[in-house]
Amino acid sequence: MKKLTLIRHAKSDWHSSANTDFDRPLNERGKKAASLMGKRLAERGCAPELIISSPARRARQTAKRIAKQIGYAAGDIVFREQIYDAELATLLELIQQLDDRYDDIILIGHNPGFSELGEWFTDDAPEWLPTCGILELELACDLWAVTTEGCAQLVRYDYPKKPF
Repeated sequence: MKKLTLIRHAKSDWHSSANTDFDRPLNERGKKAASLMGKRLAERGCAPELIISSPARRARQTAKRIAKQIGYAAGDIVFREQIYDAELATLLELIQQLDDRYDDIILIGHNPGFSELGEWFTDDAPEWLPTCGILELELACDLWAVTTEGCAQLVRYDYPKKPF
């Protein structure tokens, strides 16, 4: 069985001086939310073997804050360009090409692709994953390449405003 945790980046700063969407940073609320959600993951014993993130600035910042809280080395985070602004098909291709030696992986990225991916895996996923929303999924397979639509069970859905 494989475990996949999908995390949408935290709230970004739409008023920053960043010239591009890719370079938009987290705002203060987003920074706090990423740390909070990392703490919640740590309290549940989250110990991924691999964290893969979009290289967009807000996703990188989210990944590093979460990694810090769960004791994952920030230098070990893998950044994949194809996660940024990815559609469902691109995300599925990335997942189906993951190394099978990893059984527990966190992916950090963006909507609408992450919401679509959650719904592809399970009907229990929310229609829209909020900023810093987390979907913990257990996949009914032993190989990433054979993931199929509806093959996952939603273990936990969490987000910053949800009571803990």
